[in-house]
Amino acid sequence: MWFVDMKELPTTERTLKSQGQKEGKTVEIFTHISELHIGADQLENDMEYTCQASHNSKNYTATWSYCKARPSAKPLIHLKKPHLSDPSLQPSALVTASCVVEAAPNSKVSWLLDEKENKNTSTEKKNQQPSRSTELTVSNLTLSATDWEQHHKITCRVKQPCDEKPEEKTVDIIEFGVKTPIVEIRRPLAKDKLEEDAVLECSARDVPSGELSVSFQVNQTSLAPSQYVDLPKGHHSLTISITVPTEHHKKATNFSCKVQQSPSKHWTSKNTANIFGDPSVELLLDPSVRKSGLQKLLCTGTGFKPKITWLTNSGNRTDNSSKATMQADGRMKVFSEMDVLLEEWNEGKEFTCSVNDLQETTQKKISDCAAHLSAKPLIHLEKPHLSDPSLQPSALVTASCVVEAAPNSKVSWLLDEKENKNTSTEKKNQQPSRSTELTVSNLTLSATDWEQHHKITCRVKQPCDEKPEEKTVDIIEFGVKTPIVEIRRPLAKDKLEEDAVLECSARDVPSGELSVSFQVNQTSLAPSQYVDLPKGQHSLTISITVPTEHHKKATNFSCKVQQSPSKHWTSQTTGNIFGGPSVELLLVPSVKKSGLQKLLCTGTGFKPKITWLTNSGNRTDNSSKATMQADGRMKVFSEMDVLLEEWNEGKEFTCSVNDLQETTQEKISDCAVTAPSAPLAQVYLLGPSLSDMRSADHVPLTCLVIGHRVTDFSIAWKVKKVVQSQGITTGPPKDHSNGTQSVQSILRLSASTWNEHAEVSCEVNHRCSNKTQDHNIIKVRETKLPTVQILRPSNTDLYASHNSTLLCLITGFYPADISVHWELDQKRLDVSRFTNSPVGPHSAGQDFSMHSALTLLASAHEHGTFSCVINHQSSLTPIISKLVNLYEITEQSIYFNENMSETTTEDMAAETWNMTCAFIALFLIALIYGFSVTLVRVKVE
Repeated sequence: MWFVDMKELPTTERTLKSQGQKEGKTVEIFTHISELHIGADQLENDMEYTCQASHNSKNYTATWSYCKARPSAKPLIHLKKPHLSDPSLQPSALVTASCVVEAAPNSKVSWLLDEKENKNTSTEKKNQQPSRSTELTVSNLTLSATDWEQHHKITCRVKQPCDEKPEEKTVDIIEFGVKTPIVEIRRPLAKDKLEEDAVLECSARDVPSGELSVSFQVNQTSLAPSQYVDLPKGHHSLTISITVPTEHHKKATNFSCKVQQSPSKHWTSKNTANIFGDPSVELLLDPSVRKSGLQKLLCTGTGFKPKITWLTNSGNRTDNSSKATMQADGRMKVFSEMDVLLEEWNEGKEFTCSVNDLQETTQKKISDCAAHLSAKPLIHLEKPHLSDPSLQPSALVTASCVVEAAPNSKVSWLLDEKENKNTSTEKKNQQPSRSTELTVSNLTLSATDWEQHHKITCRVKQPCDEKPEEKTVDIIEFGVKTPIVEIRRPLAKDKLEEDAVLECSARDVPSGELSVSFQVNQTSLAPSQYVDLPKGQHSLTISITVPTEHHKKATNFSCKVQQSPSKHWTSQTTGNIFGGPSVELLLVPSVKKSGLQKLLCTGTGFKPKITWLTNSGNRTDNSSKATMQADGRMKVFSEMDVLLEEWNEGKEFTCSVNDLQETTQEKISDCAVTAPSAPLAQVYLLGPSLSDMRSADHVPLTCLVIGHRVTDFSIAWKVKKVVQSQGITTGPPKDHSNGTQSVQSILRLSASTWNEHAEVSCEVNHRCSNKTQDHNIIKVRETKLPTVQILRPSNTDLYASHNSTLLCLITGFYPADISVHWELDQKRLDVSRFTNSPVGPHSAGQDFSMHSALTLLASAHEHGTFSCVINHQSSLTPIISKLVNLYEITEQSIYFNENMSETTTEDMAAETWNMTCAFIALFLIALIYGFSVTLVRVKVE
């Protein structure tokens, strides 16, 4: 039986019988044949057929398939990508890759771009060949040129029906190089076959393998069709040559070449030079040693194919044996040498090298003088030094000029650009290995004449030079500014304890040679020191250590900078640097922090040292800071922090300065630095107020002290000259914005003692002063009762649309302490409703007066009784003046000790005006009187 996928198929069966031998016996053998007929189209499906048989209760099976029966061979794949010369490889065109496959029938062909399948394909199958079991398939992949260039690899994949895995072939779309390619265009020396040939080579290295195109350009345009090269794997260099057509043999023509891998990937060389440009010539003298009486000349010519001809007095000579090289810019350079007689050369004869190229000629001439134009003579001009003994007014001065120049050169001298003949010249023999001669020339003048000139010049004229060479030096340099010379003592240059180093510092001095000398008390201290300042430098500093024998008092020092015997600049003298020490002790006015007060001591001398002397012992300050003063004396600074508690106790601190075995001291304490005005304070002694006197058994008296650092003041109270210790309260100090402080002391005194008119004193003392500020107070014995009157506004003002004023006049009271307020129907009005005037003198006597103004609101008429209430020492009860029914003209009553007096309205109005006029008149008289008395007192004082 036959099965496919477990399904039984119809078959044709038959059985055959035959005989055979088994164990020596003849037996019958049966053969059963089962035939299955399969269509050709079913064979291609590679289905598996199973034949099953059974015999003697045993089952036998066998399988068969088309692929097992006829295994397929490996497919043949030919993958072809478009060539670089293909016109389709343009950015706007379509590119087609072709894959030709010979494989088993029904094989499938697919394409991959960078390992990703692509469907833009077309496939054409050709008929199976009768003699073969394969089929020919052609598959094409079509892409735009732009898309084609963006991929790296292309793969053609073939899957045969009976193969498990497909076969494939991959090619690179574009090869990638390891390095960046370098393209050069050059002209080889040996490839020009004819005279007029011009061969160019395009050489590229580090290019990727694969297909490349090489093109040449002339002035950025194409010179000839591109040439294509397919570099094998592993090859990364190429060289392509081209012969330049004669129509491009022109001036101002340059060439380049380009190596292209794809439409967008290429590498271009630099441009050549103007290889068909005019020829050039260079004629040089060979600097080698002259042998056998000959001088060698070297001529180089540059051009396309230059030729050299020598022109001499004896005729012309073309040098066909000249050497040639090809330059990187494509132009040829030829070299030619010629030996001329040294005798003719020294006579100054002229020799010409002529270079001919492309029917153009250029020449250059040379002679002995022309060859030595660049040999500038060496001139060394030396003037006498400032230390030279000849630089004295009565001596002779000699300047020397040493010249190395061509033989027979002439040396001359100029003073301030005028020639001088007072010279002597000595020539030395010419050196064998050199073409120069050494000459020494001297100029001699008197020292006085020498100093009168500004510049000196040594001039050299060589035989072959048109103009002479010269060297000029200033006899005396001139500065732009007046030099400033200072002598000073640097801080850090004293190496030993007893050293005294002085510096001479000069600025704005002229450059050139200068001498520096030091003087002690106008006499020389040491030999002069000499300095040669370079050009552009105009300052110097010279130091000296003062010998110990000059370490004396009343010794001063100076320094002098000298340019010539008659021109010098001197510093001012130092102070008495070896004088006795001095000391200054100050209080640092910094903010006191952490309970400390800082003291500052400064000591001045040669090398002063500071020691602090305190109650706890002595302390030498080795870390004190030091500065050097302009007079050469050292100033040292030392700080010490002392406890603020000890400082406020008035303890004394001493700063001792020791220098050159001498000692000086200065002491300081809190009282010593206290300003003369500091012990004085502003003292105010205030008696009890009216409310205090009426409401308690004791009354407070206040002593207010205002000054700087009020803690330094002590306050003492005395009653009847007896010091009080009970009932005293002193508040803490208060700081004010103007830098002052205040403290308040209150004495609570029995009311009976105060009422007995006992004298009370407040005495203020400063701890740094013996002077006492004494202020006394006593209760007033004779008091005067005030007169009180209320003045109503006019009816016009009262009923107007604006606010009006109710006036209370208080006159004739003593003392000045008084309290005034307003009430409406016995309810106290707010202080914002009324204004009290200052207390002023009422008359020439001791009486006082004032007034209080109550604002009447126009927005609301207040009906009721207005009261002006006065508290004064002259009355134990308040003094009250009332106004009833303000808005209805009624009578007014004045209450005094609760006893009422009545007057008629008409009388009250008349009396009111009389009293108002009288009050105003008396007030003006009192005011004028007070001013006049004050002016008289001021003038008397």
